[in-house]
Amino acid sequence: MPGAFLHLPGGEGPHPVIIVLGGSEGGDSSARTFAERFGDHGYAVLGLPYYSPRPEGSDGHIPGLPRAFAKIPVDYLEQANAWLATRHDIRSDAVGLYGVSKGAEMALLAGTLIDGFAAIAAIVPSDVVWEGWGAGETTSSFSWRGKALPFVSYEGMGQEFANPTGPEGRPRLRLPHDKGRNANPDRAVLARIPVEQIDEPVLVAGGDADLVWNSGEMAQAIAERRIAAGLPTVSLVFTDAGHYLSGHGSRETGNPANQFAQAEIWPATLAFFAEHLKEE
Repeated sequence: MPGAFLHLPGGEGPHPVIIVLGGSEGGDSSARTFAERFGDHGYAVLGLPYYSPRPEGSDGHIPGLPRAFAKIPVDYLEQANAWLATRHDIRSDAVGLYGVSKGAEMALLAGTLIDGFAAIAAIVPSDVVWEGWGAGETTSSFSWRGKALPFVSYEGMGQEFANPTGPEGRPRLRLPHDKGRNANPDRAVLARIPVEQIDEPVLVAGGDADLVWNSGEMAQAIAERRIAAGLPTVSLVFTDAGHYLSGHGSRETGNPANQFAQAEIWPATLAFFAEHLKEE
């Protein structure tokens, strides 16, 4: 598992563990941030980078990981679970998944394909698998057992990067996501992540003002399908919040709606994992 690391909290084990999956920024920066945050609350953390877009030899590059976000093997989490099961200092019955953005997409996929996760938190998630990028072909972001998973294509992604429509001249990536989904309704059905197949508890959190993708609507769709199936689900959707909701809300973000949402989501996430991973 290239770039993976295990952060252990203080005190005697065995410890509950949370596998952290960052987003499309790649590398291990998100995992290292959350290793400290979750570690302060008694959790071991397995940081699991799965994609490293930086050029070889540059700071932050992780050898052995793909530079393209294309057909990333969800099987990687199966390997992680098997490795954790060999550790005497880890409770193999208390493995949580925490994913942000593309990592949330991967976490929910893993929950439908792999046994052994006690709880899953998906922050600014997707309810479908999306097109990948960087591989020189149009293909899926994720794969399973060597086969690309069904996906929804983007519409106008190159145009949005060439002529950004977002604030401060940044791309509004939500547009090619929304256009692609609207143009390909049949593909969206095939690419839908079957979250109602995850028996374990799931927490989702999103923002309706998300300019990267419509995490508010997708989080709500995930929650509605699971609740209809009678499955344990926590849903936190904020009307004015955007994409950057994985903080803890105690630091000024420049976006009051995001900061407010973070201040609600982080303690709810801690309570969620405490309920489902910690022994009474």
